[in-house]
Amino acid sequence: MKQSKRIFTSFITASALALSTANAGSVGGIGAASEITQLANNSQLASQYAKQLQQYATQLQQYQTAVNQFTNQVQSYKLMLQNIGTLPSSQWNQFASSVIKMKKIMDNTAGMTYTAANYDQMFKQQFPTYQELLDSGKSDPKNTYRNLSRHTNETVKDALKQLNLSQSDLESDTSTMRELQNLSQSAEGQLGAIQAANEITLHQTNTLKKLEQTMLMQANLQAQAIAASQAKEDAARADFDKFKRKVNININDSQNAGGRQW
Repeated sequence: MKQSKRIFTSFITASALALSTANAGSVGGIGAASEITQLANNSQLASQYAKQLQQYATQLQQYQTAVNQFTNQVQSYKLMLQNIGTLPSSQWNQFASSVIKMKKIMDNTAGMTYTAANYDQMFKQQFPTYQELLDSGKSDPKNTYRNLSRHTNETVKDALKQLNLSQSDLESDTSTMRELQNLSQSAEGQLGAIQAANEITLHQTNTLKKLEQTMLMQANLQAQAIAASQAKEDAARADFDKFKRKVNININDSQNAGGRQW
């Protein structure tokens, strides 16, 4: 999460600097040239973050694979409990290790979601075409991210409540392992932990898929907005080049008509 916040902070800073420079002046040729340059810089910067969303989507696919594997593992543990009553320590340690990995996936996913939601907000401010594309498709990525995050928090909270635990009890890997070790002391505790893990992983499977779809859609629409900005940049550059040629012709005509002046 902290890393994602740093990434987004850098994006905001760079974008703010670019926008302030672009709005600094538009008098004569110098201002126009500056605005054209900043249009290009803004599009290039935004393009980098649209690509990052695509990278996030790829990472989410990998997370889906890992979560599916854990879901299958949980199902096998449930069957073992039915057959032998309690899991051997070696099996329980494998389960606990998988829970830690699952927790890290959820933390990383939350960081990606936070960043993607803020990219959405920045694009709305920087590229009006992006908002138009969202409206035409009746899409709202930020609201989707907010709802998915809320549902995830509610699911985790309810699952842990059944174990008389809260999310604060699992803040670190050490505390998570300690609580899982406590639950392992009885068959009832093991079953409760496995059922809670199963509930969370099933929810996370659907959440990851929805997040991937939303990020890909967001990246696609942002790419379209960037393309529209590029078209605007090209038109502005053509007008500026035409203006420069006209100015140069007028200057040359004036010099030729007046001859050398002392």
